[in-house]
Amino acid sequence: MDPHTEATEAIHFLHQKGWAPATSSNYSFRKTGQSNFYVSQSGIDKGAFTEAHFLQVDERGNPVQDSRKPSAETLLHCAIYRLFPEVHCVLHTHTVLNTILSQLWQTQGHIELKDYEILKGFSGIKTHEVSVKIPIFANTQDIAALSIELEEFVQKQDPEVKAFLIAGHGMYTWGATIADAKRHVEVVEFLLECEYLKLKLKSL
Repeated sequence: MDPHTEATEAIHFLHQKGWAPATSSNYSFRKTGQSNFYVSQSGIDKGAFTEAHFLQVDERGNPVQDSRKPSAETLLHCAIYRLFPEVHCVLHTHTVLNTILSQLWQTQGHIELKDYEILKGFSGIKTHEVSVKIPIFANTQDIAALSIELEEFVQKQDPEVKAFLIAGHGMYTWGATIADAKRHVEVVEFLLECEYLKLKLKSL
């Protein structure tokens, strides 16, 4: 399947799940062997998103022969592609759970997911007997600074990080393929729901 088509279908799936409301969220993919990548145009309702709403940008996030405005958070996509050469898709979602739980656990700096069977949905994980920490960064409008913070975290603390949260904002996940990235979103969202229900049960 053409990656423009596949990525657009993934966006529609996320929107239908309620994970990309209105004009929020941003997405990108890159073709094998290319440093440039395609990122979603800013301000487009994801329910009405089409293949034509992707625009090509260079490795610094600058549009390539295109006057349209890319997502305001394109620099984070640039950072992820630099950090993980094997990655070919980045998905950024805004859900109720990743928004509120990232605020709830912001002070500890991460959400820990462990001993869940569905953790095997992450590429490279073969057993439930594992702990995956999803880091939480403070929300900011300074995307350049956040990109640097992300790069330093990956390089110095966790080079195998699977996703990250921005407190009160949303989540970024990625994968070697568009299908991998979409699956990783589903894994994290399922497990965030598990963690939320555990919190509710503990309060009874």
